[in-house]
Amino acid sequence: MALLSNSNLDAVAKNSIWAEHVKKENKTIKLGETFSIRNPESIVILPEKPNRTRPAQSPSKESVDAAATLLLDMSYLKETEKKPTERLALPVTANMEYGFFSKPLNPTNPMFDYKTRTCDVTKYANSFVNNTGSRWVAVCFVAIPTSFKGCLY
Repeated sequence: MALLSNSNLDAVAKNSIWAEHVKKENKTIKLGETFSIRNPESIVILPEKPNRTRPAQSPSKESVDAAATLLLDMSYLKETEKKPTERLALPVTANMEYGFFSKPLNPTNPMFDYKTRTCDVTKYANSFVNNTGSRWVAVCFVAIPTSFKGCLY
């Protein structure tokens, strides 16, 4: 194919060289037309259905409890609510080093700490929802269905 890169050849000469190359290549190619199977009786014609299940023995209560405790011990989900300083003894990354060993400058003053508090009406609405088991969400003192897609101003 070094001939095709020759700049002295025009497009017709390059095309004839390429056609000759393809003819030679086609002469050496041999198409295998015979096909045979060693044992046709051993072929699975249709695969099993993907949703077919074979009944298995149900695990014992002890093995289920052991697996659940092992999963809980290995899981990080129990520690997601903790702060990084409570979860880890030392910072893991370089960015964690900033502020990892720090303490708050000023303790929170209850006079300026406005946390969410409940009143009698919202306590009643929450107990109503919990006792009836209905799919209503208590917002302030108005019960609104969960399918409601409007503004709550």
